[in-house]
Amino acid sequence: MQNLNELAKDKRFLRSILDNNGVLPQDIDPDAFTYALLANLASPDSELRDELSYMVLASAIIDKGRLTETQIEKLLATSLDENHLFYHIGEIGTNSVFMRSFSNLIIAAILYDDVKSPKLSAHLIAHTKAALLRYAQQEHDWRGYIMGKGWAHAMAHLADSLDECAQNRFMQQEDREQILDTVRSLAQLVEPLYNEEDIRLATVVYHIIVTRQVTDVFLDQWLASCYIERGTDVATWTSVTNMKNFLRSLYFLLQWDNMSMHFAEQISVLLRRLDDVYIQTS
Repeated sequence: MQNLNELAKDKRFLRSILDNNGVLPQDIDPDAFTYALLANLASPDSELRDELSYMVLASAIIDKGRLTETQIEKLLATSLDENHLFYHIGEIGTNSVFMRSFSNLIIAAILYDDVKSPKLSAHLIAHTKAALLRYAQQEHDWRGYIMGKGWAHAMAHLADSLDECAQNRFMQQEDREQILDTVRSLAQLVEPLYNEEDIRLATVVYHIIVTRQVTDVFLDQWLASCYIERGTDVATWTSVTNMKNFLRSLYFLLQWDNMSMHFAEQISVLLRRLDDVYIQTS
């Protein structure tokens, strides 16, 4: 019998778990196996990292409730630490982004599971929110798909964890306002975002709006703050493009469900303002 670290890197073994509806062999300790798999999130091998290790963690361990309350809390705290979500934070263009980005997906999976089977404490949820907001400020590697290595996609994965965090039962209006402000900042980055990060970010805002988790007054002020004054530099124009894509995604999410149409109309007005430079010259 191979040891757990060897099994965690055995692609055929991991694939057999997924093919067996996520059922772990009886002689595998789910908690110990979790940490062996967690190390694989740093791998530049997309099959091992994404298709196998992440999927086994999310579907065979977390979603199936294979961890005790204490173990799931420990896993969340670990995912938020300096060796996972903040692993080599600030680096750009290195493989360290994989551990940071995929830690976000583990965080999102744990928070999603907490909706079905509440386990996490208010203190740990508050710590999670604070860590995610700090990570959003400190991450600088927003690459999407990396040739030969697969998806990094830190922005999209962060959006998923922010979405689950915002919907947690312990979050209050002030917490969700902070999350909305963070999403706005992410949507106006000066590097181009073209791997559908816009719809992932818009989904966070959409869920907060349609469940009326913040006041209309705050939403009006928040939307007004999404306006960006165009400069003559490329960076500003890229920022405007990112913001427009985000707002368009949010607009259509609201339109398709016929929800909060007053706010959708405000988005339409803002989009016209952002494109005023073209409208005036047409």
